[in-house]
Amino acid sequence: MIAIEQPLDVLVGIMGVYVLAGLVKGATGFGLPVVAVALLPFFVPVETALALNAVVIVATNIQQIRQGGQYAEGFSAAWPMILGMALMVPVGAAFAAGLSTQALLLVLGILILVFVISSFLNPALRTPPAWARHVGFGMGLVSGVVGGLTSAPGPIFVGYMVSLHLNRPTFMTALGFIMCLFGLVAALSYAWVGMLRAEHLAPALLSVPLAVLGMWLGDRWARRLPIETFRKTVLVLLGILAVLMMRRAMG
Repeated sequence: MIAIEQPLDVLVGIMGVYVLAGLVKGATGFGLPVVAVALLPFFVPVETALALNAVVIVATNIQQIRQGGQYAEGFSAAWPMILGMALMVPVGAAFAAGLSTQALLLVLGILILVFVISSFLNPALRTPPAWARHVGFGMGLVSGVVGGLTSAPGPIFVGYMVSLHLNRPTFMTALGFIMCLFGLVAALSYAWVGMLRAEHLAPALLSVPLAVLGMWLGDRWARRLPIETFRKTVLVLLGILAVLMMRRAMG
């Protein structure tokens, strides 16, 4: 039996974060790690936030793969990035284990702010099909280091995935494959460097059904509200959180 070592108020905060993060993911198809890693440090140490994210990411993206349903097409688009990420996530995790809390917060804040700004700019880029595998592998290498450092590689690779101009089911399935495999490698890497420990499993596993519930609610909400309005509201919130994290990191 896995013991729950977090105080009740902290546990409730963790689970509330994953409901919100799941809501964003359900509405937009991505964003759970970014939202979670932006909010969790207000309840737990950054290292704990990274460890929890790695476990929850796996379960929620298995669900997203099932929802997308385009298994062959999705994996075909995803595998070059998966390969690059698998090689470099352990490197990022090793760096994360040696960084101070302030340094990690600063890295997280900067990356989240970059994600927000790039999402607002929303450049209409297109990756030529002949370059897709090479570019995908290269982006996977970079995303792997960033993901290992922060548990949130999305700020790096989502723009690339958008540039492939996939249909929505294939896009959702491909993101699910990438993030599911990332979560597995990240969890193993964090366990290897001592950041993911037995006491993290209970709050992470308790958060999974709440994150999935949030995904379901987000999907239903997105069908009723203008998705662009919702997306911009989320981005503004993330931008504010990123600035607060950077201010906290710099004292």
